Amino acid sequence: MRYLHFLAAGLLLPSIATAQNELDALRFSQVSSAATARSLSLGGAGGSIGGDFSSLSINPAGLGVYRNSEIMFTPTLRINSMKGDYLGSSSTDNNTKMNLNNFGVVFTTAAKGEKYNRSDWKAFSVGLGYNRVADFNSRGYYAGNNTQSSMTEGMIADGLYNGYADDLAPPFGFLSYYGYLDNADGQSIAYQNIIKKGGSLNQAKSWESKGGINEWNLSLGGNYREKLLLGAAISLTSYKYDRSTNYYEEDASLVQNDFDYMSYNEIISTTGIGVNLKVGAIYIVNDVLRLGASIHTPTWSAFSDISDYNITTNTEGYKASLGGTGSDANPESFVQPANQFSFDYSLRTPWRGVLSATAFMGKYGFVTADYEYAGYNSMRYSMPDARDYQNTVNNAIKDTYKGTHNVRLGVEGRLQNFMGRLGFAYYSSPFRQADMFKGQRMDLSAGLGARFGGFFVDLAYVYMTRRNGEFAYPVLVAPDASRGIRSIPVGIADITSNTSLIALTMGFKF
Repeated sequence: MRYLHFLAAGLLLPSIATAQNELDALRFSQVSSAATARSLSLGGAGGSIGGDFSSLSINPAGLGVYRNSEIMFTPTLRINSMKGDYLGSSSTDNNTKMNLNNFGVVFTTAAKGEKYNRSDWKAFSVGLGYNRVADFNSRGYYAGNNTQSSMTEGMIADGLYNGYADDLAPPFGFLSYYGYLDNADGQSIAYQNIIKKGGSLNQAKSWESKGGINEWNLSLGGNYREKLLLGAAISLTSYKYDRSTNYYEEDASLVQNDFDYMSYNEIISTTGIGVNLKVGAIYIVNDVLRLGASIHTPTWSAFSDISDYNITTNTEGYKASLGGTGSDANPESFVQPANQFSFDYSLRTPWRGVLSATAFMGKYGFVTADYEYAGYNSMRYSMPDARDYQNTVNNAIKDTYKGTHNVRLGVEGRLQNFMGRLGFAYYSSPFRQADMFKGQRMDLSAGLGARFGGFFVDLAYVYMTRRNGEFAYPVLVAPDASRGIRSIPVGIADITSNTSLIALTMGFKF
């Protein structure tokens, strides 16, 4: 299976680039444009409605609907829960985070009176502000009992292929060597002394991540003869992603066999900045129907990674047998002494296209829908300092991903100054092997809104559920009979993430 071969190559090529792979490309490319409470409660369907600040990230032609200037902001409360299934065992974790999802201002000039009758362009609007289009705040944990492989096998294999220098990132071989995880033949003592003899290892992975993707928008929209709305937005995109991950495994028996436990930690901090362009149009067919279309260019982004790694091991009597100092009962703890590793690279995210339609029910509300296509197999890295790895990971992107077909639906009912809303969204899996790696997402939403003169307030609740499959640890290696290295079977963890999002938008028209 080519996906497995790529993960193997990630360890066998120069290790400085292994933190940037096809999974990171997907993380920085999956965005959700809905940011205000109104757009969230409509399932994110905002491509042909207009009159909402989220239009800047969906279809900037929606600015053509404005007749007054406005200022608004949207704080959100995000409640995350996670369930991980790994090797027949289940684990759960939860976390809560508050963010500012959106703030901005729209300046509108609208023709009135006789000027309105003479002018073909009825209104112009300029929008300034930001929308949060992805949130990386997450915490999770899963564990299971493995009777087939050890994470240490891949760490040692990395040392055999890439050497045991301390200037590689991650320094798997270096850490495994100084943690006494391999024997004189360059083989994993955990595998040789435990798995191969019919034993098993208790394994666990835990992580915590923070950050998100923010779009800072400058947008222009206009209304031509109350029939054609046009708009364009240039977006400066900022990325921030901090993740700490712990991989742990221990001998499931009480037998003295030169391996008790290993705890490996990695800390990665990624920052980036990029730019993209969005152009769109909305055609007003009649008082009942509006049709919309928009194109989002890729985001061309530059990233910088800073990473650090450390390991703690307890090899029972094995360290002492090799002349290591200290009591056998004390763990062998090794923290990478060199400076933090850094790596710079660029990423191009996919093109996107959005088609939309809205049907109005007079003054009582509307029904709206968006269809979005995103070609994730078109993502591309540029790594001037690691061209071979760049080509390998870009080929893996083409083989691993496909285009997604995303559907968003919303309905709003109105009674005088009060609105009620319902929404639904489905995002298909970007993986070619969707049966294995899942990746699909579904949103259910509801909301309320009210207008009091120039002041408006909207409240939304969104329940998001997503399933993902991942290898428990990145240690697949290709077989090499001459070095005694085998292909390592790694279990796949099935992760279900459920998020409850509460958003409140408050604003004023002037």
